Order: sequence, then C-alpha cells, then structure tokens
Amino acid sequence: MTAEPGGFRSVWTYLNRTPHALRTVEARGVRTRFLEAGDPSNPALILLHGTAGSLENFCANYEALSRDYHVLGLDLLGCGYTDKPDFDYRISDYAAHVRDFMDAAGIEQASLIGVSLGSWVAARLAKDSPERIVSLIALAPAGIVVDAAEEETFAADVRRRRGAAAADPTWETVRTAMGRLMLDQNDLIDDLIAVRLGIYRQESMKAAMGHLLAFSRGNDKLSHDEWAEIGQPMLVVASVDAPNMFLDNAHEIARIVPGAELCEMRGCDHWPQFEQPERFHEAALEFLGRHAGGRELSGAL
Repeated sequence: MTAEPGGFRSVWTYLNRTPHALRTVEARGVRTRFLEAGDPSNPALILLHGTAGSLENFCANYEALSRDYHVLGLDLLGCGYTDKPDFDYRISDYAAHVRDFMDAAGIEQASLIGVSLGSWVAARLAKDSPERIVSLIALAPAGIVVDAAEEETFAADVRRRRGAAAADPTWETVRTAMGRLMLDQNDLIDDLIAVRLGIYRQESMKAAMGHLLAFSRGNDKLSHDEWAEIGQPMLVVASVDAPNMFLDNAHEIARIVPGAELCEMRGCDHWPQFEQPERFHEAALEFLGRHAGGRELSGAL
C-alpha cells in the first residue's frame, strides 16, 4: 500500500494490515532481530537492508511479498537491534551471519532481495554458498568496481555522514545520513528518520558504527570474474533517474552475470522498493514467480 498524495505515512501504516511477527533468534551466538510474514510453507524470501540500516527499510514491501512467500527481513550483523560484536565486519562476516540466520531459522534455501550493502552481501553468499541461494534481486547494487575514484569518494562520504550520526544522534544528523536515499525528499518520511534515530541512540552504536563501516575501507569487492561465476537467476534494478555510481553498477552487473535480467525504474534513487513500491512489486513478483521455486525452501521456526 502507499498513501495518497499528501497523506500521512509511517512504518505502521504500511504494516498494519499485514500479519507478521517481530522476533529474535540466536544465529551462532548473535541475537538477531527479524520480521517474519507469510506462510512458512511458501518459498523463503530474505530481505537484506543497506549500510547501517534495519528491517524497517522494507516496510512498504512485506504486505505484497508475503502473499506468496515466507518473508523474513532481518537486521544484519551489528545493525538495527541485532547484536554488535566487537570486531570489524567484512562482507564475508555479513554473509556468514545471514547463513547462520538461515540455519537458526531452519531455512535450507531462500531467494534474496538486497539493497546496496544488502545486494553485495547477497552476491557474496550466492557465490560462497550457492546451494543455499535460489535467486537474487539487487537494488542500488554494490560490491563491484566500475569507477574506483567515485567508489572511494562515495565510501568516504558514507563514513563521514554515518559516523557523525552515530557520534551525535540528533534528528538533523540522522536526516543528513539518510538524505541521499530518496530521489524525492518527501519520501524520506519522519517515521523512517525516527526509527533510525532510535537505533543510532543505542549506546552500543557509537562503537559499532566503525565496525559496520569497516568493509568500506577494505578490498571486499567481488571481482568481475566472481560476478560472472554467479549462477543463480538475478534481477538487477537500475534507478535510471539517479545517474550515479549505483546506476553504473547495475548496468555492469547485468552485463556480466550470466543469469541477470535488468529492470530499469524511474522516479527513484537508492530505495526503489520504498520510493516506487508498486512498480518494484510488479517486477520482483514476476521474476520470483519464474525463479523462486526449489526443494523444501522453508522450514518452521
């Protein structure tokens, strides 16, 4: 659902008609928060948010996706209200945490939807544990180098803005940290800022933010050869009205991944799933309808 133009929107107005449970599970010792919606007998679909985000990033999507899928949106390692272990997280650590979450939740196989960092983690997991991943959808995809200088400039800006928000979590610092997510700033609704502000005000987040952003300083990108070895069907969403690094990434990934399909979307930037949910659902559900099947995809929690 979406609000009428000028209408009030909040996380709850997206979720209040969707049967769901907000739960925690121990994933190899990491207490992990997740939202579960949909019939557990349906194919499993795991939603992976972006850098220092949370499961609320997909609030506009649980209703539509959970009609046909067992949907699980989690707070990644150190993010949201998931535990924040005291070490620097690399992409392989994020991917291992998702795999541990699947084990803890009794999920043998799943399809993945990832935004930005989430798409990078999804690709790493698909490459490292191909038997566990059925298909992938990547939005604002990361984890590939098209322009090294632009990549470093963007990473430095993310470290600056997210670091400032964690060090001094106020409405303005958090809004600034989230300001580049939306093409239309009216889509950055107050509730999304308030949720993120509450997360960043956790005392543990001050130390954790450096751990969360450690991947941005390292050489964790998948090589072009590694991308080309991904064998699962993949839908790559390109936000064509936002001519930036992520648009270039989308086109390059769609070019080199053998099973990739490109979906160009307008009226959105970094969060197509929130800015244009109906169009995203149309593309995602059509793709998943063709590629999300598999053996015993989901187990009971």
